[in-house]
Amino acid sequence: MSPTIGAKDKPKDQVIEGRVTRSSIRHLPDNLKKEFLKEEEVDKDPIIEDLPPILFTGKLYYVTDFEGCAMLCDQIIERIEKHPDVIVPIGFDLEWPFSFQTGSGKTALAQLCVSENTCHLLHIHGLDKLPKGLIVLLSHPRVKLVGVNIKNDIWKLGRDFKEFPSKQVVDNNCIDCGPFANEIYKRSCRWSLERLTAYILKKKISKDDKVRKSKWHILPLSEEQKTYAATDAYVSLLLYLTIQKKARELTLEKEKIPNPQEN
Repeated sequence: MSPTIGAKDKPKDQVIEGRVTRSSIRHLPDNLKKEFLKEEEVDKDPIIEDLPPILFTGKLYYVTDFEGCAMLCDQIIERIEKHPDVIVPIGFDLEWPFSFQTGSGKTALAQLCVSENTCHLLHIHGLDKLPKGLIVLLSHPRVKLVGVNIKNDIWKLGRDFKEFPSKQVVDNNCIDCGPFANEIYKRSCRWSLERLTAYILKKKISKDDKVRKSKWHILPLSEEQKTYAATDAYVSLLLYLTIQKKARELTLEKEKIPNPQEN
C-alpha cells in the first residue's frame, strides 16, 4: 500500500483543472512562460478607476411626445425592412426615477442605440400607452435588444405599460451581454454594465449617483442626463459587437485547426 501523501508532500508542479499552477511556471520553457503570464494578465479584471472614460458623442435624437416617438420608431422599422436578411442589434436601456420612500417610479426614458453613431432617446413617462411602432420595433423578429441584465428592463417596461408583450420580447428578442461574455471569454461572473465595460472595452462608464438617481420623469432632460442615458445604450451595443467579433474569431481559429481523425 502506497504511503499517503500529505499536503506538504504534494508536488508543486501540477496542473489543476487544465491550468498550470503559479508554482509550476518556473518549470516551463521561456516561450510558454511568457504566454502563460500574458494570458493571466489579460484575464484580470482591470482597476476601473484607472481606465479612460467612455461617452457617446454621435448623433442624438430626443423625442418627448407620442407622435414623435411613433414617427421615429416607424422610420427605424422602415430601414430594418429594407434589409430582410439582416439581424439588427439595438443597444437598449431604460431610466426611471427612484425614491427611497416610494421605490422605483414609472419608466421615464427608453434609450435605443441603433448604430455606433446614432442613439434615440424616447421620453415616455407622460404617455398613457406606448405607440404601436415602439412595440412593433422592440418585438420585431429581426431585432435583438442587447445590454447587461436587459431582461429586467423589459419586465419593467411590461409592468409599467400593460400592452407591452414583455414575455414575448424576453423570450425572442433579448441578448444579455453578461452570459454571452461568460460563454465566449470562459468566465463565470455576474456582470454589471460598469464591470463588463471595464473588462471588455477597457473603458470606464459613468455611474454618477447624482445623474443616475436624478429626476428622469421631469422635462426637459439636461444635457448631462441625455449623455449619460445615451452612453448606457451605446456601450451596450459596443459590448455586444465586441463579444460577437471575438466569437467569430474563435470560430475561425477552430476551423483552421486540422482534425486528426481526417488524416
